[in-house]
Amino acid sequence: MRFRHAWLALVSASLVFACSSPRKQPSSPQKEPTAVTAAAPPQVPVEATVAADYGVVPGRRTFDENNPEHYIREPGYPPGVFAVSITNRERLLAFDVDSNVAGICTRTDKEPFALDRGGNYVRFRCGDSWPGRESVFVDATQLLPTSAVELEWTALAGPSPLPMPSSKPGTELHDYAAAATPSLLDGKWLVGAAWFSGEYPPRKEKDELRGDTIAFGHYQLLDRILFIGESSKKPSTVLYQASDPIDVREGFDWAFLPKNASEKENATMSALYVIPNGYLLRVSAHRDHEGFGEDDSTYFYAWESGRWRLLAKAEFTRLY
Repeated sequence: MRFRHAWLALVSASLVFACSSPRKQPSSPQKEPTAVTAAAPPQVPVEATVAADYGVVPGRRTFDENNPEHYIREPGYPPGVFAVSITNRERLLAFDVDSNVAGICTRTDKEPFALDRGGNYVRFRCGDSWPGRESVFVDATQLLPTSAVELEWTALAGPSPLPMPSSKPGTELHDYAAAATPSLLDGKWLVGAAWFSGEYPPRKEKDELRGDTIAFGHYQLLDRILFIGESSKKPSTVLYQASDPIDVREGFDWAFLPKNASEKENATMSALYVIPNGYLLRVSAHRDHEGFGEDDSTYFYAWESGRWRLLAKAEFTRLY
């Protein structure tokens, strides 16, 4: 592999479901669901453990039909070149957020420089064939994936893989489970399941920042699990499991809920990467920005030798 101008194109494998397919409504509480009894891994750290940030491609939009990107790049930023705010590294691990492409990118500037948006940057080159302009750079080159796939989910019918929680805050209790079957798992299932409380479907509320009404969604996440299994009911590897009640706030929390749990924000577990000694999970989250754009967040969770942690998080505000 060439690291100077190299990038790793990880080819998507076929999945059984489409990401854009609508999720089913959560089922009514089941009295005798099939219980998952696997031991719970450690809880997720609150803070990310390594630095990460979106790369920047200075330029401006264009409506020229002959420009496939609809974007005019500034000189010095051909495809695959980004300005990155992590200025103390020679190499970074980069992920295209709209595909499963990942690779090592190399620094091309000796000294940092300022951009009009503020802050200091240096340019990194990821290769001429890098697929897009939206990429997250992570200070973790040792976790270069060997393969990857974009995840496509469908809701699971029937009893939840998790038993009903013994403590039920509030009067509204729901369960939701979804599964994907990425080929890199050799026929096994990737399953996410959770119990949550709150008014569902959510009612619309006045959003003072938007000046209209929108369904926020207010929930408490109860028992939840993410596992790899022989089927949707037979876990073989538990990546993450927790039972402490928490208010749904972060992208990873929203990723356990149905797509229509909120009009204000949503999240999905969007890609799975194979890394040395484990897996890397990408979570893509989006939140309405006052009706004029959206706040995007990309999370990377690492499962290595039985340990689960929030590896990195990057945020970006996109205006319409």
